Amino acid sequence: MIFKMVDFHRLAIPIIAILIVGGTISFFLAYGFYPEKHVNVKVDEKCYELLDNALTKYNRLQVERELLVLKLQTNAIESLDAIIPVIFSGTREEIDNLISDYNIKINNSQRLEAGNNYIDKYMVEATTSKQNLESIIKDLTVKDFEPLRRTIFDSFGLQSNSYITEEEGKRISSYSKYFMSNGIRQIVNDESDIEGHYDGVKQAECRTKIQY
Repeated sequence: MIFKMVDFHRLAIPIIAILIVGGTISFFLAYGFYPEKHVNVKVDEKCYELLDNALTKYNRLQVERELLVLKLQTNAIESLDAIIPVIFSGTREEIDNLISDYNIKINNSQRLEAGNNYIDKYMVEATTSKQNLESIIKDLTVKDFEPLRRTIFDSFGLQSNSYITEEEGKRISSYSKYFMSNGIRQIVNDESDIEGHYDGVKQAECRTKIQY
């Protein structure tokens, strides 16, 4: 996806919810972006560039996957008394509202820097109950992840924990990858004509080794 190699223990971004499961990095989706925010994908040994309407569908698919993974992870936690470690980032006001609304306990908070200057942005490690986590997941919507109105939920993810086994983590990541692969194939099939370009899908030079 789209993601450059980063230190997942330091950055609070949605991919944490997908990659860090049961103490292991479960899988990595690799895509290539053009500077114009186009994205390359490979389907059945053919490479395509997604833009316009197809790119919009792709971006929504990513959001749906992130929501799906959070739901699957939460469902995998069977203990009703579980205290679950979570991670997120936001402004001080956003964080205060989140912990007030969902009874989240902060364990560690680090203010982020931009160059040599501090900004009103914090990365937070915290814990919450399964019941509160379910309330958060229930309240999440696709709009929370839209580029022009991203909320603190956009950075929300689960940290490694003993409630989700490595095997369960693998099953979640495997299904997540299938979900994304199937969605990308559907976008290409829906938007392409016999010449391979229409309404945002265009055949392109292969720039990734990942096959979907």
